Amino acid sequence: MSNKIKYHNFSLLINEKIVITKNNKEIKLNSVERNILSLLIQNPTVIFTKEEILKHSWREEMECHPSVVPQAISLLRKKMSLHNLEPIETVKGKGYKAAYLVPDKYPIKYSSLVLFVTIMSLIILDYPNLRLVQEKIKSFKFQEVNKQIVITSTSLPLNLKEVKLNDNVKYFINNQNNFISISACKFKDNRCTKIYNGIYFKEKSEPIDIRLLLSNIKFDKSQYLSLENKIQTFSLSAQVNLKALNSKNYNGKLYINFDVDKKNENNFYAKKTMYIKESGYSGGFGYASNNEITIIHNPDYDKLLIKKVDKNDLISLRFQFGIVKNSDMIYAYNMLSKSRNKYSYTYSYPISKNISYYYNDEMNISYIGYEHT
Repeated sequence: MSNKIKYHNFSLLINEKIVITKNNKEIKLNSVERNILSLLIQNPTVIFTKEEILKHSWREEMECHPSVVPQAISLLRKKMSLHNLEPIETVKGKGYKAAYLVPDKYPIKYSSLVLFVTIMSLIILDYPNLRLVQEKIKSFKFQEVNKQIVITSTSLPLNLKEVKLNDNVKYFINNQNNFISISACKFKDNRCTKIYNGIYFKEKSEPIDIRLLLSNIKFDKSQYLSLENKIQTFSLSAQVNLKALNSKNYNGKLYINFDVDKKNENNFYAKKTMYIKESGYSGGFGYASNNEITIIHNPDYDKLLIKKVDKNDLISLRFQFGIVKNSDMIYAYNMLSKSRNKYSYTYSYPISKNISYYYNDEMNISYIGYEHT
């Protein structure tokens, strides 16, 4: 990805830590200022809290209080204001966001009109996307029931009492109206060595025997997990078994893959593909999308803002290698064939080296994925 980020009437050179004005004047930034500015202007409709900016912009080994964020932003604003640039807006009670900058070439008397027309155009043409940038799930959490079970805060209630668990396995549960996702990691020497992902489709009121589902988990014996250190380009992959609680004859597979190119410590470019095979579909079905990903660090988990950047403003490219044969035996097809939003959030719970549990708020699905070269 390009080292240069252009925002209205200035450009940020990430590696050089320099802002170039429209008059080719240079504004030198330190690492923290560069990180703050790049986070805001790459996500111009997102409001970031002081805690989110702190986690993104300061080195992990530095222990700082969130109060340093307003101080750093104040110094950054002073540097930029010397060149008549004010790219940061304070949102009272919430945090900070990139400010909309009216280009200097417009006469002052037309500035308000240009700003009004632009904002109204965005609201009319892109209203669903603007809503989604504001985090859909306001207080998402991974909730640890005990040392062996983690559930999502969006999960519907389940009776987890008297459930027998294997000592060397950690379980992850996400119960939704139409399906329940169950993932598990098998540990050896304190390291996750085998992964299981399952989605069980169900009716809304269908009873769930969670003990039976957990006891029937079978890990793939041939699974290989590459645990090498991250490099500039790597992949994130997951395989999910598909089953239906009301049909023993139904089965399928969902394959998820992100080909990731690292821009800097917290920003990535990724090509995403999802592909399914299931009983009622002869062949396979999937979709692909290009994405920009910004990692927002939190104390307990990482939050990933995913922005689709497909050419011609296409949200996704669907592809089919087959046809529907039995509409009563397709579940994942219906889930994947829905239109995609331009923005979404994914939450990441670290499990082991290069292995994490992910929850995506666009489809409400969750799975364990592993990074590999």
